Amino acid sequence: MLRISRTIAGIYVLATIVLTVVTVVFGPVGWSPLPLPTAAPPIRVEFAVSSEKEAWLRSALERFARTNPTINGRAVEVRMRVAGSRDLITAIERDGYQPTVVSPASELQLAELQQWRADLLGEAAQPLAFTPLVALMREVPSTAGIANPWQLWQRQLPDQINTVNIGISSPAKSNGGLQSLIVLAAQYHQTSSLTIEQASDAGLREWLRQLNAHIDGWPDSTGALTTDFVTQTGIYDIITTYENLALRTFWQGESRGLQARVYYPAATIVSDHPYAILTAPWVDNTEREAARLLRDFLLSSAEQTIAMREYGFRPANPQVTIDLNDQTSLFGRYRDYGLQLDLAAQLATPSPEVIAALVTTWQSATEK
Repeated sequence: MLRISRTIAGIYVLATIVLTVVTVVFGPVGWSPLPLPTAAPPIRVEFAVSSEKEAWLRSALERFARTNPTINGRAVEVRMRVAGSRDLITAIERDGYQPTVVSPASELQLAELQQWRADLLGEAAQPLAFTPLVALMREVPSTAGIANPWQLWQRQLPDQINTVNIGISSPAKSNGGLQSLIVLAAQYHQTSSLTIEQASDAGLREWLRQLNAHIDGWPDSTGALTTDFVTQTGIYDIITTYENLALRTFWQGESRGLQARVYYPAATIVSDHPYAILTAPWVDNTEREAARLLRDFLLSSAEQTIAMREYGFRPANPQVTIDLNDQTSLFGRYRDYGLQLDLAAQLATPSPEVIAALVTTWQSATEK
């Protein structure tokens, strides 16, 4: 009897194994299918990024992916969209673009978004890195005797401005151009905090009209302007750009024999590259959690060190410091090219109303 029971039990076990194998290979059999486990869909983070930090973030996202990031067992995938800072905001406002995170060059663009849809910015943004506005000037005969190119843009334009080719990106389309306009207007009015009246001033408009005659176009992108400065000798003698792009310019220009230096205005303006996780209807809690995971990775000491050493950004993580004696860093390698770590003064960030008035004045003066 015991032998029969064991035989029946063995047949039952064997049948179960066979049925399982058949179900896995050929699908459900009869009325008792065995459900197969399915992988949970990935969590997707749509990351809207300003163009001047594209190189760093593309490399950072590759390193982030190699960590196999997950939230509750679900893989995190990041897709990056790159555009000018103002274009990113316009895409949200007018084109229906729905990112999870938006990271323009500066808080100037977030202030514009805040004015349009304050509900999208319910979570405080955090800076990813810092970079001040600077001027780049070639060491060529036409610039001989110019101690600092920012001195060319005083109320009374000097005669030497006629001998140099100047490039500034469009204030209507680029953050670098807008910041340049803010600095120029502040210099004109000799103030650190612009008002609407000053931004709309007829004297400033006439001064910008005179200055426009000496500007070799107003390109849409500060990044493209800086690239042209390096690759197309003779187009620009002086440009305004970001410090991080200036450092990359020195590196890229080594093989081209580029001789240039970086210069700071008496009072500059700093881009803080805010990382804003949107509190939008199209972003759920899991996606926000994934976005925080990415933010923490980008703010880690390891990533901030790479951003500083290889891409010329001033770190937002206070645990990471710039060492001018470190020759593996762009800051250390080009410390003698006019670098200035201590910024004497910074301009107050204008309100959206002041910015709108300033851009309108510029457009009236230049017909751009």
